[in-house]
Amino acid sequence: MTKASLIFQPYGKKLDVTIGETIFEAAKEMGIRLESFCGGHGTCGKCRVIIRRGKESLSSLSGAEEFFLSKDELDDGFRLACQAAINKRGIIIVEIPYWSQLDQQRLLLEGLERLVKLKPSVKNFIVHLREPSLLDVRSDIDRLLDAVKNQIRLRPRIDYECLKKIPLVLREGHWTVTATLWMNSEIISVKPESPRGGVYGVAVDIGTTKLALYLVNLETSETLMSTSMVNPQISYGEDVISRISYIMADDENLERLHRVIIEGINRLIDESCVKIGITAEEIYDMTVVGNTAMHHIFLNIYPKYVALNPYPAALQSSINIKARELGITANRGAYVYMLPTVAGFVGGDAIGDIIATEIYKSDKLMMVIDIGTNTEIILGNRNRLIACSCASGPVFEGAHITYGMRAATGAIERIWIDPKTLEVRYQTIDNAKPRGLCGSAEVDILAEMIKAKIITSNGRFNPKLETERLRKNRDPIEFVIVRKDETAINNDIVVTQKDIREVQLAKAAIYTGTSILMRQMNITPTEIQKIMIAGAFGNYIDPLNARTIGMYPDVPLRRVGLVGNTAGSGARMALLSTKVRRLAEKVAREVQYIELGADPMFQEEFLKATYLPHKEIERFPSIMQLMKNN
Repeated sequence: MTKASLIFQPYGKKLDVTIGETIFEAAKEMGIRLESFCGGHGTCGKCRVIIRRGKESLSSLSGAEEFFLSKDELDDGFRLACQAAINKRGIIIVEIPYWSQLDQQRLLLEGLERLVKLKPSVKNFIVHLREPSLLDVRSDIDRLLDAVKNQIRLRPRIDYECLKKIPLVLREGHWTVTATLWMNSEIISVKPESPRGGVYGVAVDIGTTKLALYLVNLETSETLMSTSMVNPQISYGEDVISRISYIMADDENLERLHRVIIEGINRLIDESCVKIGITAEEIYDMTVVGNTAMHHIFLNIYPKYVALNPYPAALQSSINIKARELGITANRGAYVYMLPTVAGFVGGDAIGDIIATEIYKSDKLMMVIDIGTNTEIILGNRNRLIACSCASGPVFEGAHITYGMRAATGAIERIWIDPKTLEVRYQTIDNAKPRGLCGSAEVDILAEMIKAKIITSNGRFNPKLETERLRKNRDPIEFVIVRKDETAINNDIVVTQKDIREVQLAKAAIYTGTSILMRQMNITPTEIQKIMIAGAFGNYIDPLNARTIGMYPDVPLRRVGLVGNTAGSGARMALLSTKVRRLAEKVAREVQYIELGADPMFQEEFLKATYLPHKEIERFPSIMQLMKNN
C-alpha cells in the first residue's frame, strides 16, 4: 500500500499515511485534535494548518478552501486540514497553529525540529577474540584492542571504569563481547553479550523554571519518552540572579544547587527507564542545553561573574565530561555533551533555538523569541546573527500576580471581555472551575482591557469607567475577572493595578530586547519576514493579543509562528548527530552578543516599552487601526 510521511509540528510527531487520507484524518489517528465545528466536512473553515514542506504531495485547493482562506493565507501555505488530501508519496511537514489546536499540552515539551541524518557519538559492535594460550600470552587489554583494530581499523583508548572489568567480562562472554565505542576514540563499555534492545541516550533542557528530558533510541532516532518537572532549584530563587545571589551567600550553596538539579535529572531518567523497560546502564550518551547560569550550576562551576559587568562566562566552548563525574545516573563510561554558550546569559538553549529553527541558514530576515523567565532573542539570517537576553522574570509562570498560577487544571488560560457590557468570558485548563490565572490569560487580560478602554495606554485603570467589576475603593484598585461563586477557591479572582504593572514590566523587557537588536541591524519591523515565538509559555499565548500589548514588533500575524520548545529540539538533534554538534560550535562562534545594559538608550527604550503597546504608538500602526475601529 502506497504511503507518504506526515510530520506534525510543533508536536514532532511522525506518521506514515495512506494515499487519499486527509490531514484531518491523519491528525485524529495521531491523537491530535484540531479545531472543527463541522467534524471535518469543510463547512466551518476552522481547521487551518500551514504546509511547511511537501505542498506538491497534496490535493489541489477545494472550493471550501478558496472560500474560507484569504489570498495572503494561501500564499503563506495555509490549507484546511479536512480538505487537503495526500495524493502522492513524499515528506509533508504540517504546522498546526495555536488557534487550530483543540487540545494543548500543559507543559510543552515538543518543538519544531529539523530532520537530521542519524550519526550518534556512540555505537555498539560485537568483538570476537581468540582465547589466550601458551603461544599467545598477550594481555587481555591488548587482545581486545587488537581484535577491535582488526575489525574497525581503529585502536581506541579504554575508559578506566570499563578497563577494570575487562578480564572478568571476556571470560563471562566466552571471548565474544559487545563493545560500545564513543566518538571512534574510546571504548566506554564492554559487556559479555550481543547487543539487545539498542543504544540509548538522553537530551536535557535545563530551563530556569522547567526541566525537560527526552529518552532517545540512538539506533532508530526515535524519541521514546518525553518528560518534565519544575526545576527543583526554584525554591532557592525564582530567577538566575536570585540563584546566583544565593550561591554567593555561602560557600556550600553552589554544591546544593548543583546537587538538586542532578537529582532532578536522575529522577526523570529513572522514571523514563521504568516506563520504557530499560536500565540506566543502557544510556550511553547525553546532551544538555541551558542558559549560561544553568550551564554553570549544572557543571558545578562558580557562576558569580556571569552576573557582574562585563558578564564573562567561565566556559564558553562545548565540553564533554563523564556522566559519573557529575553524578548522573547512566552507564559508567557515558559522556555528557554540553552545547556551547554565546555570552552573558545567552547559553546553549539559544544555540538549540538557532539550530532547530534554521535561522542560521535562512535567506530571509528572521527573529526568534524564546520566552521564559530568562528570554533569549535572536535576529538575523545566514549573513549575520545577533542575540541578547532579557530578564522577563517569572510573571508568566504566575509569580507576583495576585491570583497567578502555573498552567495546571483550573487555571484560566483564555479571556475575552465584551467592550460594551464589560462582561468577561473565560476558558480554563481541563474545563475545571477557575483557580487562578496562568500566563496566557495575563496577556489576554491586558489586551482585552486596552480594547475595552478599561485601562489606558500607561496601564492605569480608566478613572471615568463605571462598572461594578472595577473596585476603586480597594488598595490597590482591582477588576473582577471571576466572581467567587463561580470559582473553586471561594474567592473572587481579580486583577489589580499591581498585577497589570508586573505584566507591563515583563513585556517591556522583551520588546526592549527586540527593539535594540533591530536598531543594531538598522532595520524596521516591516523587514522581518518571520517571527518565531519559542518556549513552553510562548506556545500558548494568543499572537494577536501579545502584539496588541506590544510584546513583539508590529508585523502581520501571518509572519508569526509558534514553534514550541526549540531549545529541547536542538538538544535532541545534537544527541542524534555529531555533525549537529560541530554546527552548534560553529554557530556559537559566529553569533554576535549584544549586552542590553550597555546600550546607551536602554533605559529610555524600556520606559517607552512599558506603555501599551508603546509610548510611541506609531510603532504599532496595526494597533492604532484596531483602536480606531473600536
